Amino acid sequence: MTDEITVLSIEDQEAWIAEHRRDGLPSQSWGYAWGLAASGIEPKLAVVRSRGARMLMPFFEREWNQTTDIATLLGLSGASIVPPSDAPLLLWHDFARRQGWVAGYIQLSIFLETLVEAPVGDVVSGNSVFLLDLQSGDGPLSQISRTIRRKLRHAADSGAVLVEDQHALAKRLVELYPLTMRRVGAAPIYTVSPETLIRWAHDNGSLTLGAKIDGSIEAVYVFRFAGPHAESHILGATDKGRDLIAWLIERGAARLKQNGVRWLNLGGGVRPGDGVYRFKARFNGVLKPLRAIRQVYDSAKYQALCDAAGVSSPQPYFPAYRAASPLQDRALDPGTPDRTECS
Repeated sequence: MTDEITVLSIEDQEAWIAEHRRDGLPSQSWGYAWGLAASGIEPKLAVVRSRGARMLMPFFEREWNQTTDIATLLGLSGASIVPPSDAPLLLWHDFARRQGWVAGYIQLSIFLETLVEAPVGDVVSGNSVFLLDLQSGDGPLSQISRTIRRKLRHAADSGAVLVEDQHALAKRLVELYPLTMRRVGAAPIYTVSPETLIRWAHDNGSLTLGAKIDGSIEAVYVFRFAGPHAESHILGATDKGRDLIAWLIERGAARLKQNGVRWLNLGGGVRPGDGVYRFKARFNGVLKPLRAIRQVYDSAKYQALCDAAGVSSPQPYFPAYRAASPLQDRALDPGTPDRTECS
């Protein structure tokens, strides 16, 4: 099979949708990218074919001191390769070098567990995520902890009502999401525009559910889905609504299962072992490492940028020259795998 690389922009809607329809993951979709575009970035989709394998990689270009690096879009999907092979990554590295880019941060799909050979770049592991099998014989929530069962009973006893009105939920998400982020002291890297939230809530690749108590929507949860895959995406909740998050996950899992979804990626935490991570661990899903490949395409420029920034390489943050930058310059950082608040 001929090696080939196609890079699609958000304007190439039909082609993007057609490529995503073949084994695409939830946050690789055109609708997801269109939502992010409202927050000031220009999403692209790389379709890389090499040696019988096909890689889908949503990414964007970032400017730094008159140079450009690239990163996969923020989200749980990352780059997928079917069947698993390092060949597309090798081809991409050569392509990126010819584009004049300095470096690339490529988050990998959690379903890409092995590579045939060592790819060009460093493979690193950060946070982990929890994967639920919605079609398992005993049911996806059969192994949840006592704490989660108690939260589900509390939601039922409080008279929680499921809300599916997309217009009402989108409006409420715009109100609740920034409040939720401020409540937990989230950094600017978690900021997206109200229009992005509205587009995500209405997208046909989203399952958006809300929980209402005494006539007020107290929590809104957005799941992404594509084929047999789904992802926990984003939420907003009042203080009272925090106790309804587990209930919304239960309702969302049931709805996704009915629609033929098998795998629900619950995500992990903002940091390994934090409160969000511990909450999701109580659903007793399969723990999966979230891995990424760090590629340097121009070693000389990379080192010069690190020297100019006064940082040494390697750094925990990649590219290293961005490590000392203000947080607002790292908006939509793809290295954070999950953005939900739970207790």
